Amino acid sequence: MKITRAVAYLAFATNLSLAASLTDAAAPAPQDPDWPCEQALVPEIPAAVVWAGPLVDGLSSAWETVPDVSRLVQRITSPVYDQGSAEQEIAAFASMQEPRQKDEMLTLLFAGVLDTLNRDRSRMLQGILRYSRGQSARAMRLGEDLDEIVRLEEATTSDSRLKLEALRTGVLLEQRIFDEREGSIQFLCSRPVAIEQRLGFLARTIAAHLD
Repeated sequence: MKITRAVAYLAFATNLSLAASLTDAAAPAPQDPDWPCEQALVPEIPAAVVWAGPLVDGLSSAWETVPDVSRLVQRITSPVYDQGSAEQEIAAFASMQEPRQKDEMLTLLFAGVLDTLNRDRSRMLQGILRYSRGQSARAMRLGEDLDEIVRLEEATTSDSRLKLEALRTGVLLEQRIFDEREGSIQFLCSRPVAIEQRLGFLARTIAAHLD
């Protein structure tokens, strides 16, 4: 019976935790040992990473008080809203602004996009971490069950043999669940990347209409 993937996962988690502890002093933002994705865990995307326009400091709630901005933010940040339609709506929004207020309104629009997508992304990151921690816990349980199997294999009583067969059956089921969940991690890791790409696209599109 093979439990190699679960055991490897457990070893990886242990080694990563140790590495994080050893490098804690040198790393300004040590990675969570439960983070399963190839890309670094960055809790929030700063405006400066994607935006070269006016500062958005202090606008984190102001955009919600402007109905036209708030409604447009909700539409263009939706993952099912296509980029072409978003470009058209942003261009129409920019063309409707008074020249002296256009940059201010476009900056407000970007502030709303940044806030909304960062919130969506944060929820996604927390979901991935919970998922990964569930995998770590499942790997730990499998390891404990394997130890018990080894112990029971050395026993000779009929009761021990019954427990052994039941435990082997349970471990095989848990192994299958573990492997199925493990196969979903790559897809989960791609979701925050998609949000980052959308944020970058919207930031560039809005900035293109600044004077």
